[in-house]
Amino acid sequence: MSKDQNIHIKLEINKDPNTGKLALMTKFDPSAPNFEKDDEGFSWSPTQEERAFLNEAFDMITQK
Repeated sequence: MSKDQNIHIKLEINKDPNTGKLALMTKFDPSAPNFEKDDEGFSWSPTQEERAFLNEAFDMITQK
């Protein structure tokens, strides 16, 4: 994944061992400009490209 695509996350597909269903896990790049950590916790403002990427992946695993 290229940084110039404005996507600073990685997605991982996991299979729940109890239900057998697929789930998405999002991994954040802590040095990304849209990700912050402070004393209160974490903050992420997804880019338009990241939203589209997540939506496409979610659509893929929820199709029946």
